[in-house]
Amino acid sequence: MNLKKALTLLDPISLAEIEGATLMSRLDQKYLIRRSWAPQLLEAVKGDYRILEVDGARQTEYRNRFIDTPNKTSLYAHIRGRNIRFKARIRQYGSNLRSFLEIKKKTVHGRTIKARVERDATAGIETELTPNESNFLNRHYKYGDPKLLEVTCHFNRFTLVSNNQAERITIDSDIFFRSGSEEEEGLGDLCILEIKQEQINRNSPFLRALGQFKFEHTPLGRRTSMSKYVVGMLLLNPNLPPRTYRSIMKRVRRMRENLH
Repeated sequence: MNLKKALTLLDPISLAEIEGATLMSRLDQKYLIRRSWAPQLLEAVKGDYRILEVDGARQTEYRNRFIDTPNKTSLYAHIRGRNIRFKARIRQYGSNLRSFLEIKKKTVHGRTIKARVERDATAGIETELTPNESNFLNRHYKYGDPKLLEVTCHFNRFTLVSNNQAERITIDSDIFFRSGSEEEEGLGDLCILEIKQEQINRNSPFLRALGQFKFEHTPLGRRTSMSKYVVGMLLLNPNLPPRTYRSIMKRVRRMRENLH
């Protein structure tokens, strides 16, 4: 079964319903998986989750533009594995072209706290921040002098919402990064799976379904700390020191060449 058909196996949930349970404070678990795993995972959990559907579409394009300080404080906080760290971006949703300025804080206890404000309908990710947006950013982002970068990330996402608990699943595919208009790097057939929960539940039906796969290539299918911003920066700037990302990046570079 291909992914397009597998996406039709689940009952739909509307954007209005999903916005009623935004999980702005949550615990995240991230995994690298093969694209070919997704149809089997959806088949296994079709009775436990609904899938976000917007205007008849069950997979949506996302565009991110990242924000950091001139000294790349956020990047190095992630690379060095700081317990408390911040990440900021502009995100545009392809389903309705709405865009948001978003700031995420990772607490010492591993919880992700997200703050966001919607941008003007015509802003997208290209337009510079307004004074009000800059004030919002400075209130929530604790690194000095943040600036919009030229680095962007593009991907397709589908979202599952649990029928029984405060849990959301996202799977991102076709991930690629750009720096300006020329440099481009991607993850090939690798996908990023994220399980977002109010509290960690090891008995999640999705985690049980994920356990059926043989992990012949670590870190495939194993929980990992992974930021798209960091991965994109390391792929676009191979001279940057990967530090805590060294093992992941070595395997990502090797696997993406072999998963076409």
